[in-house]
Amino acid sequence: MPLRAVLAALLAGVVPLAIVLPASAATVATAAQASQTVQVAAAASANEVSITVAHTTMEPLRADQDLTVTVTIDNATSDTIAPGTIDLYLAERALISRTALNSWLSPEKSGKSGDLMLTQPLTASIQPDSTEIFTLTVPADSVGLTSGNAWGARGIAATLTAGDTVRAEGRGTFVWYSNEEVTPANLAVIMPITVPTQSTGLITGKALETYTSPSGVLSRQLDGVAGKPVTIAIDPQIIVSIRILGSAAPASAVEWLDRLDQAPNDIFPLSYADADLSLQAQSGAITLLAPSSFDQAIDPALFAATDQNPAPTDTSDPSGAPTDAPTVVETPTPTDEPATPSNNTPPTMEELLAWEYSATDIGWPAEGDVAANDLDVFTASGLSTTILGGANTSGAASDFTPNSAVDLGAGNGQGLVIDDDIADALRAAAMATSDDAWREAMAEVSSQLAVVSAERPGTARTLLATFDRGWPPNASRLGQTIDALSTLLWYAPSSLPEVRASAPADEVTFDSLSEPADRVDQATRLLERESDVLAFSAALSSPGLVTGTQRLDLMALLSNSWAAQDKSWSNAVGNSLAASSKLLDSITVATKGPINVVGSQVDIPVTLDNALDQAVTVMVQVVPSNGRLLVGDAVESTIEAQSARTVTIPVTAAVGNGAVTLRVTLLTPTGSVIQEPSLIPINVRADWEGLGALLFAAFVVLFFGFGVWRNILRRRRERADPEQIDPEPSDAGPTGSEPADAESSAPRSPMEPRG
Repeated sequence: MPLRAVLAALLAGVVPLAIVLPASAATVATAAQASQTVQVAAAASANEVSITVAHTTMEPLRADQDLTVTVTIDNATSDTIAPGTIDLYLAERALISRTALNSWLSPEKSGKSGDLMLTQPLTASIQPDSTEIFTLTVPADSVGLTSGNAWGARGIAATLTAGDTVRAEGRGTFVWYSNEEVTPANLAVIMPITVPTQSTGLITGKALETYTSPSGVLSRQLDGVAGKPVTIAIDPQIIVSIRILGSAAPASAVEWLDRLDQAPNDIFPLSYADADLSLQAQSGAITLLAPSSFDQAIDPALFAATDQNPAPTDTSDPSGAPTDAPTVVETPTPTDEPATPSNNTPPTMEELLAWEYSATDIGWPAEGDVAANDLDVFTASGLSTTILGGANTSGAASDFTPNSAVDLGAGNGQGLVIDDDIADALRAAAMATSDDAWREAMAEVSSQLAVVSAERPGTARTLLATFDRGWPPNASRLGQTIDALSTLLWYAPSSLPEVRASAPADEVTFDSLSEPADRVDQATRLLERESDVLAFSAALSSPGLVTGTQRLDLMALLSNSWAAQDKSWSNAVGNSLAASSKLLDSITVATKGPINVVGSQVDIPVTLDNALDQAVTVMVQVVPSNGRLLVGDAVESTIEAQSARTVTIPVTAAVGNGAVTLRVTLLTPTGSVIQEPSLIPINVRADWEGLGALLFAAFVVLFFGFGVWRNILRRRRERADPEQIDPEPSDAGPTGSEPADAESSAPRSPMEPRG
């Protein structure tokens, strides 16, 4: 930090002076006597000089009051700004419409800044990369407003001039008021309570402990709105993540959930994980997503009942010797509060999600990205009211602000349109990192509401403003911002039910818009992958363990919180798709081939691998590439967790030999393809078996044919030369036609000896 800037800051802290100066430059005092200067860190825009101006109080300016403002000069360049002058101007006319107010704060081109009220010379240079804050007071006479001027928003401008060049101009507002009767604008405010981006559908205990610590994001969000006129939109993921941890839930998280339960605010649920409703619809969802199961994440041990009657301590001597000490039985001391009953049963999904909501039929999609067809999906999912950004509507008159309620047409329910100008100013105030930035934002909130109130005196309007999703680590002015609203005479707190009940704005129409194309493309891939996983899960013995986690993680990736982080979201989507691809490839065909088939009917072994932690049941379908093999119906097989199993596929050889490729496809029992088919090469040699049979038949024929041929040759020799052929002995006695003698033919007496 430059030495001169440090010295200026120290002097400003020791001798702060507020100055009162007329409009004439001749009476201007020195900068050291006229300003309170504070050195703060770093500038807003790189290589730019910027200046802002804000009323120092939320109170309106009244007649005969001086106007005190803070002027902040931000030098984000690397050059020193030579001493110049600060000029303060008052807009020539009152800002009587929202269009006039917005045009003053964000002019399309440089124009007249208004009537000069004060010129303040600077005697010190503004150093590079530094910020200087000056407090300037304009006397009432120099302001020039009296009780004859109509109340309402007024514009102020500040310029920094160095030499003949205007280096920067900034604009702000304040409200002029002279005790007129006003009709307050009814404003309902919604605060979304969400957590930072994450890729998983449940928040870890460690993260919950951080988020619910005294300075954690969830604590700061709830602290800012609990008990205040603000409707809470809660992400059910937070509630479930705390409850599902049971006895392991951080004490701070349990206390936070109890505080939420005790808060008197109206509460409605966002979608789980605040998944973007329009992104779901535009990516092909027929109805909005919801959790399918939490069983896969429940540890029953965390919900076990505590033993209220522990076993008595053994007081016997370890050596086994008897002891004279009497046994003492202590009677439990009665307590005023009985022990919390427990049936030792983990909570169901309904119990984890249960909450006493004020309404459950409100949808809050991404603001400004709702398409006409999305409304059909919302209605089909039970939502009758949709919160819309101002960009999704048109037709409002430039000089009149209508109610936020709007009719979306037959069957599409009701829309509640956010007042973007008021919402943007509220968000800037809640996230302001300095008092001056907060006052500048709140001055705009005050002016916006004042214009609405003054547009048509006596006509009450009911408007809606919201805080942004996501909460930066340094945002700490939420409660301060809500409390400051209550000090405005032209503001009246309203509730979400009152906004829903207000008359719809007839002149406002719905404009169809779309999510960014690349965001829709990636979300479509996620939804298609979930369909693949759901089909795949039919093969699992416990499909909910996979599909439940897949659904929760999908909704986390579709969260609105990712919308502003394109690169990080693309990486998270890529990681999710890679993980699910690995899941879908966890059941594989291990057999590679080639396999030789040498018979007409054989069983081909196919080995299946299961890398999952649970058993799977698959159908093995085999289709040959040609007619050389015939294969029967699909074979069912169950493979245990983390194991392999070989399935035999019966095949029949048809005609011919050659190469065949078996196309092996694994199917779920419901017929869904599990993965890309595997190809197994087969060499068919079915004629080897036929050739062997032919050879055996030929051997049999030759063997018996040789015997027949031998007999034929013998008979031929007998007929050719009978004398050369010796008669063959026979046990049957003499053969031929020669008669036997009488003796030999006569019967023997049984007693006659053989001789």
